[in-house]
Amino acid sequence: MEIVMDNQKEGSLRLLTSGEIRLAKSIFGDSIHYHKVWIHHGSYLPFGLQDKNTAMSPNGELYFRAWYSNDFSLTNMSNQHLFIHEMSHVWQRERGMNVIFRGLVSWAVSYRYQLGNRTLRCYPMEQQAQIIADYFVLKTYGYQVWKMLRARGDVTLDGDTSEAAIRQQYQKTMQFFPWN
Repeated sequence: MEIVMDNQKEGSLRLLTSGEIRLAKSIFGDSIHYHKVWIHHGSYLPFGLQDKNTAMSPNGELYFRAWYSNDFSLTNMSNQHLFIHEMSHVWQRERGMNVIFRGLVSWAVSYRYQLGNRTLRCYPMEQQAQIIADYFVLKTYGYQVWKMLRARGDVTLDGDTSEAAIRQQYQKTMQFFPWN
C-alpha cells in the first residue's frame, strides 16, 4: 500500500492528521496512542468485500471506502460522528476488548440504546461506540445538532430525549469515561 496524505485514492493509507487528533482528544483525552492509528482508504476485507458504505476498525486502524476523508476534522458533523464511532473501537481495543471477534457479529446487533443507571462499561461494544459518538455530538455541537442527527438516524438513543433528561443521563453513563 502507498502512504499518502493529499489524495483519496482507494488503497492508500495515512496517519491521523493533527486536526483529527485534536477532535479525538476532545472526547478520549490522552487515552489513545494516536501516533499508531492509521486510516485506510479501502477495504479491510480481502477482495474489496467491505461494503463501500461500511466503516470498520477491527485492528486499531480505521478502514473507510465511500466515507473516507483526507481530514475528518474538516468534514460535516455526521462524518465526524462516524469518525468518533470508529475511534471508539480503537479505544476499546487499546483497553483489551476483542474488537475483531465482537465485530464478526456486529452486523446482527443493534446500535440503538437506552440510557439509565448503567455506566458505559455495562453496554455492548457497538452500543458503547455509539454512545461515545452521540455524546461527542452533544458535547461539541449542542442539543439542536444532536436532535438533528437523531432525526437522520445517526444518533440512536431511544427513550426520553428532552435536553435536561439526556444531559443528565449521558453524564451518569459517561462518568468514568475514558478509563485507562
